[in-house]
Amino acid sequence: MIRLALFFSALPLLVQAQNVDTSACLHLQGSVVNYATRQPLAAARLVAKTPTGRVAVGLSGESGRFSGRLPCGTTALLISRSDYRSQTIPVQLPNDLPEKPVSLFIPLVPVDKQGKDTPYLQTEQTHYVQTDRASDGRSAPDSVQRQLNTFVITDAVQSNPLSASLCLFFTKSGIRQCLESSLIGQFQVEFTQRDIVALEVSAAGYQPYAGNMLVEQLDGRSLKHTIKLQRELTLLAVNAPGANQCEVRSATRATTLFPLPGYAGQYIAYDLTPETVELVVSYQSQEAKRTIDLRTGLNFVTITQPLNRSPLTPTRPQATAAKAVLTDTSISPALFRPDSIPMIYFEQSSYQLRPDSQNVLTQVVDYLKTHPTYSLQITGHTDNVGDPQLNQTLSVYRARATANFLTKHGISEDRLTKEGIGSSQPLAPNTTEANRVINRRVSLKLITAQ
Repeated sequence: MIRLALFFSALPLLVQAQNVDTSACLHLQGSVVNYATRQPLAAARLVAKTPTGRVAVGLSGESGRFSGRLPCGTTALLISRSDYRSQTIPVQLPNDLPEKPVSLFIPLVPVDKQGKDTPYLQTEQTHYVQTDRASDGRSAPDSVQRQLNTFVITDAVQSNPLSASLCLFFTKSGIRQCLESSLIGQFQVEFTQRDIVALEVSAAGYQPYAGNMLVEQLDGRSLKHTIKLQRELTLLAVNAPGANQCEVRSATRATTLFPLPGYAGQYIAYDLTPETVELVVSYQSQEAKRTIDLRTGLNFVTITQPLNRSPLTPTRPQATAAKAVLTDTSISPALFRPDSIPMIYFEQSSYQLRPDSQNVLTQVVDYLKTHPTYSLQITGHTDNVGDPQLNQTLSVYRARATANFLTKHGISEDRLTKEGIGSSQPLAPNTTEANRVINRRVSLKLITAQ
């Protein structure tokens, strides 16, 4: 009888070294939550990694909140919790550190527990002995001594398939086999003997997955497994007291930062990509703009609310990395910039215009009347709750309701282009009600005559 045994021994995460510089350089605060449900997670341990050792930073409470200080020389923040995958966030502390705390929103992904004929994380491995017979004591006929497997690699949050590499290590034979995924992130693997197989999955921009699979039932079945990869987080924390909204704009998309509950003036994004972006902080009648080079890991910015209005210049000012560019959004007779009209928002399942939306549209009417060469593109959006076809219809109705308001106030219909695209272009992940509120919107874009 062949027996294969697998053991796992856990090493302590927190290893204190001698001569560790524990002088505090940066105060952190924020929340740790479940990546998928956004529910707060208590007892998450935060540890700072330095060139000379590791230092405890803090522990999240019942509400998921934490507070602690990073020591000087910190190169990474490590977050761990029982039943969740550990998260590593690179840190590069600048010379000019903020005086106020930096707020973070840290999502963690639940672990895959040990089971048979399904992949799970190696960190969840317990002592296991595999015999040469199936776990139910029966042996399948020779004609079906196989197990067909499809491995699908996806993003842990967005669930979209990822191009990835999969390496399999077979305990019995000692063979290592590496494969490249198909265009839809899938691998086809056939197992022809019971074995304990190690799996290593890697994809650009994601933390590697190290797992095991206990291959037991060789009865000809076809199994499908989803392995979720955790993105290497690019966090942006913006301290902007008095701001109404913060947005990051890149060449391909605009991402609205969400306010961190319980921390006034703190705006957070955790699902960005490393690139050069423009940060736009909106106040009642002004904007602060700054160009930022986002890096993988922790990025933080402080924006001071302008005390006085500065007149709007005819051309759009160029933002610099060293200083925020302040622009007054007052345009007579309208109160918006023609290249940045505010979104208008809707209640859930509704296409009725709210009073604040009508105020924005009244300003749009005034602008269009004084600028007859402009036309307007109107795009309706929804969140992803409910039937996709109904959401598509609702987005069309929102665009029509917006257009009807404008035509009733004297704007010719031939100057308006309207469409509804359902939930296909969310500004924020549809994972919380606060995010879904942002996605229930109509976007407006002025178009000049060619």
